[in-house]
Order: sequence, then structure tokens, then C-alpha cells
Amino acid sequence: MAFILREAGRYLMRAPQPSDVRSVWVGLRPLVKPDSDAGATKSISREHAVRISHSGLVTVTGGKWTTYRAMAEDVLERCFGAGLLVRRHAGVTAALALAGAPAHSDMPISRPPGKHLYGADASTLNELPGADRWLWRCDDDAPLPSGLSEAMVRFAVRHEMARTVEDVLARRCRLLFLDARRAEELAAPVAAILAEELGRPIADVQLSAFRQLARRYYTLP
Repeated sequence: MAFILREAGRYLMRAPQPSDVRSVWVGLRPLVKPDSDAGATKSISREHAVRISHSGLVTVTGGKWTTYRAMAEDVLERCFGAGLLVRRHAGVTAALALAGAPAHSDMPISRPPGKHLYGADASTLNELPGADRWLWRCDDDAPLPSGLSEAMVRFAVRHEMARTVEDVLARRCRLLFLDARRAEELAAPVAAILAEELGRPIADVQLSAFRQLARRYYTLP
């Protein structure tokens, strides 16, 4: 961490200090190493691999999020070739719209500055309770996500299968990765909304576990 702060200070107008760090995390990329390859990881391909065992188990390893559609197509092709699935048509994902995609290319996909982008689902979001009650807001010129409203938590539960505090604050709005201390502060308010939506109380152990997780993201090594 000291190295990163020191190097950043060489290029920024004000050298960042440890107190400026809001969240710390690392990413790990899975690599598929051939059985015959004994070299360094830098020589290993970053491509994904699809393997089908004798039992018919399909395993996908390697790859990355940005190529998930190509990975899905490859899995289907391998399953078709192995007779695990009946071929119907190829290239399904090429024209498959993501959730919230506009029906027409000339339809705006963004809301006014400072609002979160929900595309064609924005009207659904705005109809939920708490659309104007913000739990957290970024500056209007900040990168997405621009904030988290009560309605966004309800949307995550009803339409994005969120079931835990971590689901909402790490996997839906990603606040845990942007400001871990703020995520820890919002654990209880988010849990209260989750309880309303799910019709059951959120266990204290779940809140405690998330708070411990959040502290790991802002405790510098």
C-alpha cells in the first residue's frame, strides 16, 4: 500500500495519504495451466477452457467477466457436440439484450445527472417506495454508481435476487468497494429494508459478519 500511495503522489497534485483510502481490495484471475506447462504464470493463456468429463460434467475454467458471452457460446457448442443438449440455434447471446436495455436504439438509457443508471427499468425503480430517500449519495460528477436509495434496495430484492446485506452493498451497488466505512454504516438501514421486503428479520449474525468484512476493506495492511 505504501508503494501505491508513494507512486500516486508523484503524479497527483496532492499526494494521497492512508487516511484518503476508502477501500482496499485485490483481484485474482483464474488461469488454466496446461499439464505440460511448467513455466511462469506470465506465459499461461488468459483464455477460458471448457472440459467435459466422462460423466458428462461440464467445467468452465479461466476466462474473465468481459468475455462471458463468448464463454457461454463455447459451452453450448461443446454441449451440442458432446450430445448433452439438442442443438436448436447458435449465436443466441449475440442479440440478447441485457436487463434494462432500451427497446429502441434511440431511447435514452440514462437518467438526469446524479442519478443511477437503470435504463428501461428506471420507471419500475421510481415506482418503488423510497425512490427519493437516499441512504448514500455521491457528488453529481462522480462515477457510477451515483448512490443508493431505499428504492434501489427494494429493486435489488424484487428483481435482482438480493437476499443479504452483502448482496446489496457489495454485489448490487458495490459500495463496499468504493467506501467500506460507509458500507459498514449502512448495514443496519439496508437490513431493515431487506427485512420488510423478505418478510422476516435479518439475523444479527449476518450484520455482524458484514461489518467484520467491511473492516477488512478499510484496514490497511
